[in-house]
Amino acid sequence: MNARVYLFLVLACLSGKPVSAQWRLLYHSQDINKQQDTSHTTNQITSIESRGVLSKYLVVQYAQIKRKLIAKKSVWGLVDGQGAIWRSYQKELFLVLRYNGGWVEYVVNRPVRTRLTATYAASMYSRTLDSKITSSWTKAMEEIPPGHISR
Repeated sequence: MNARVYLFLVLACLSGKPVSAQWRLLYHSQDINKQQDTSHTTNQITSIESRGVLSKYLVVQYAQIKRKLIAKKSVWGLVDGQGAIWRSYQKELFLVLRYNGGWVEYVVNRPVRTRLTATYAASMYSRTLDSKITSSWTKAMEEIPPGHISR
């Protein structure tokens, strides 16, 4: 029995294909649910990168055009090559971990103060996709109207 399970897992790993999603910019939180038009492939985005917290811009690399600088303030976020959703908030990029309609959980890499290169993943929260991001779940839930039941 264990040999069959092991064989199944090995075959599943070998036959699995890596996720290769299309990079895209999100100008509003509602753009997350919109289907992307894949018929127009001449100007596909090949990568998007941030130059750090102090930078005001995202560097967007297109397939046919040279790089463009896009102001972080002008976009809500982005979808990376793995299909992960990132939100741009106060010149920082936050990875959206969970969104259930009642609250949003993010993660962001923060530097360790005692070391130059070390970072840790800090959990952050917001009430909706467009509300203020805080480090405290309680503060994020303060925006809930009285009588509302959160899931």
